[in-house]
Amino acid sequence: MFSNSSSFAGASSVLKEKAALRESERHRAKRSSVRKDSLPIGLNVHSSLSRMQLRVGSVGGLRLSSLTLVKENNVEEVVFTHQYTADPTLAWEMLKEKRPVKPVRQMKLDTPVRPDHVRFVCIGCTHGVKIDPANLPPGDVLLVAGDFTSCGLPNEVLSFNKKLGHLRHPYKVVIAGNHECTFDDTFLRASNRELQAKEMALKQALQASMASSKIVNSKTLLTNCIYLEDSVIELFGITIYGTPWQPRVDNWAFNLSRGQPLLDKWNNIPAGVDVLLTHTPPLGHGDMMCDGQRMGCVELLNSVTKRIKPKYHVFSHIHEGYGCTSDGYTKFINCCICDENLQATNSPVIFDIPVHPHTKQFYLQNVKKIMKRYRRAEKK
Repeated sequence: MFSNSSSFAGASSVLKEKAALRESERHRAKRSSVRKDSLPIGLNVHSSLSRMQLRVGSVGGLRLSSLTLVKENNVEEVVFTHQYTADPTLAWEMLKEKRPVKPVRQMKLDTPVRPDHVRFVCIGCTHGVKIDPANLPPGDVLLVAGDFTSCGLPNEVLSFNKKLGHLRHPYKVVIAGNHECTFDDTFLRASNRELQAKEMALKQALQASMASSKIVNSKTLLTNCIYLEDSVIELFGITIYGTPWQPRVDNWAFNLSRGQPLLDKWNNIPAGVDVLLTHTPPLGHGDMMCDGQRMGCVELLNSVTKRIKPKYHVFSHIHEGYGCTSDGYTKFINCCICDENLQATNSPVIFDIPVHPHTKQFYLQNVKKIMKRYRRAEKK
């Protein structure tokens, strides 16, 4: 926690640095301006925010461990840990007046798929519950926002992978959640001192199951999808970034302490991605529990709204938070299929992104080739 004096001193110095950066950026833009239409065919131009990482240093006595300066149209933002990061409910009370959260009506599941739009179908937190494929609406990309098993047992992963293979969606993009324990090497390597008795028993049972199945890494069992873990994929010219991390509640998979540890993960997300797929919700959107407490991550909220600025942010994790909201730019989608009683009561959520019909046709006609390239790149 920073004192007020050091914060004000730091802010003053940062403002001076901003001015210098702005002037430098202006000169650099003049020297290196390139017209889009002069680039060779096949070279994609991604309009993303410029970013400068200051890993270690100090500004006006304020020590910086991972400060991100962001520029867009000469407007710079600084993303850093919130002073009340450990209490998301209190943090939201401080932020909500300036952070619009507007309910958004969901698209009807029987809306026809258009040839000039890519249809995304979003599900999460199925927890191994059997879902009738007939209840999943058609689409071009299926997004799975984690927790597709109860605890990550190899037979659960194999069953899920088999179900994916029977679905008609050409592309399936999957991330893990805190229930995919066999996907997180940190959980499997945790010592007895780091885990509670129940967690230790779970870990030992999972390791025994993996050993008997001769499986070293459960992720390799997902052969019918694109698995993302702090990584990005481009489909139909649309960038999708997936990450499984969430604020620590227990010692299950992909848990990190609130604040800097999680911010370091969010800083890996490139600015300007079209679709952000996380397991945890950001603070203020689809993150409220039955008792009114907020569970979202304030650093994720700030990273999304100030730096990343995706068109869509898809997540699950908080079963009570199912639904769609918007801040006026990004649409936030909590796509939990199971409710708080682990009953599959919620419907999938769909959305469309416009693309050129030829682009869509190419990706639909070359699914096998594109997936083969993905598998080859994954092995490198």
